[in-house]
Amino acid sequence: MSRHKIVLIGSGYVGSAFAHAVVAKGLVDELAIIDIDEDKAKADVWDLNHATPFGDHFVNVHVGQYEDCKDADIVVICASAKLAKGETRLKLLEDNVDIFVPMVQHIVDSGFDGYFVLPSNPVDIMSYVVKHVSNFPKNKIIGSGTSLDTARFQFFLSRAFNVAPNQVYAPIIGEHGDSQVAVWSHAQIAGESILDLLPSDTNIEAFKASIAEQTTQVGYDIYVRKGTTNFGISLSLVRIVEAILFNKQIIMNVSSYLEGEYGLTDVYIGVPTIINGNGADKVFEFALSEDEHAQLHQSAQVIATYQQRADDIIQRMRK
Repeated sequence: MSRHKIVLIGSGYVGSAFAHAVVAKGLVDELAIIDIDEDKAKADVWDLNHATPFGDHFVNVHVGQYEDCKDADIVVICASAKLAKGETRLKLLEDNVDIFVPMVQHIVDSGFDGYFVLPSNPVDIMSYVVKHVSNFPKNKIIGSGTSLDTARFQFFLSRAFNVAPNQVYAPIIGEHGDSQVAVWSHAQIAGESILDLLPSDTNIEAFKASIAEQTTQVGYDIYVRKGTTNFGISLSLVRIVEAILFNKQIIMNVSSYLEGEYGLTDVYIGVPTIINGNGADKVFEFALSEDEHAQLHQSAQVIATYQQRADDIIQRMRK
């Protein structure tokens, strides 16, 4: 019988929410938690152990060390510097590169040969950093990308049409950030274009602008009010991990490394990707409108600029 193990690095708001979901679902046999705050990690482990009797399958939860990564199927990195109020996710770049470079090296040095999954912001750039430092193949590094943005887009559209959010297909691609792209040309309910389902007297451009603004802005609004966004992203991580462990063959808008898809190269960016037992197995290329294609390339340029900054920081650290 196959046994599964996850190592979680970073037991803050997102990491602990992810760990709780893993225990509740009984997703793996073993969950090791590593955090720079050892007391916090111990407290979370104790608390999660008390939840295991209510889970679907027993999970051995314990405080971990980097050596635990050696036989892990997946390392989920939720470690991150803190985002100051009023700053964009991209402002986290320098602090998180400083954190990630030695951390990823420790993971690789343990003998780890599994999959990296991460939501740490700026997630597209941090995914690139993990690839740069680890030298792992692109399918083994998956950032959460625009999976949460897509969920938000679907939610706001579901409210507008009074249907369940999981009945809406409406992708967000590009940067997980301000330059994200709402793909209206593929937004559907029951196979029908969402824009075609609007009442005839609807100001379509105003409707699109309102929904897109809510989707882009809501993460900042949540952060201002409670200091984090953790529930939606933690379940996105669970979905990614499940797809890898159980070969689910699902398509999610995650941060994937492009090598010519959508006319883009050498960039991690949120695009629809088939996730299965081989990790980020294949980028799914769908046709974009001319405007969406241009917006995606503009978003990629934003990311590429900061990837270069990350490269510069890594080179400086290695001198």
